[in-house]
Amino acid sequence: MQTIVLEAEKRDTQTKGALKALRRKGFVPAVLYHKGEPSLSLAVKESSLRKLVYTTESHLVCLKFSDGTEKQAVMKSRQFDHLGEHILHADFQLIKADETIETEVPTLFKGTPAGAIKGGRVQVLMHKLRIRTLPGDIPEHIEFDISNMDIGNTLHIKDANEMFASAKWKILGDPSISIVSVVPPTKATASEVAETAAAAEPEVIAKGKEKSAEKTEKK
Repeated sequence: MQTIVLEAEKRDTQTKGALKALRRKGFVPAVLYHKGEPSLSLAVKESSLRKLVYTTESHLVCLKFSDGTEKQAVMKSRQFDHLGEHILHADFQLIKADETIETEVPTLFKGTPAGAIKGGRVQVLMHKLRIRTLPGDIPEHIEFDISNMDIGNTLHIKDANEMFASAKWKILGDPSISIVSVVPPTKATASEVAETAAAAEPEVIAKGKEKSAEKTEKK
């Protein structure tokens, strides 16, 4: 797994005014925490943080401070403004090589399902999965080959854990939760096809009438 380096600054200010001023300068207020230890308030550049937020892969984070210290972490959450344009806040969890953590990993699906060839639709229900593992074993994504899935087939968390039983991580959550399904074509789609066919038929009849009228006029 790749590591993204973020330059960070420790901050003491907590007031709303100070936080707004910080954001106007292009920084995002953030918190670094670890169970049993005091949390650390910090700030990171929004332009750098976007590289971590807008990615389809999982990454470890190296928080690099101006005093030369570095801390390894994972981003646990982020908060956007009401327009979804700017990052307002971020939470990081400090990680240690020998401690398991829980984190989210993107899902990736490859192959064209057999059911899709028959007209079915692929319905992705889980774009991310929460796993428990050691920091060094976090996968960038979890890839599923869905080419053998037929119409009506569903892949659940239980199935996924069985598929990756030898992996160094475990998917968390209710075993019955669906990750991806291949569902039948909707009735709306069938209706649209029928409507299209019905709409085309009167047009042919109308043209026939027009030709008949033309013949009558010529006579």
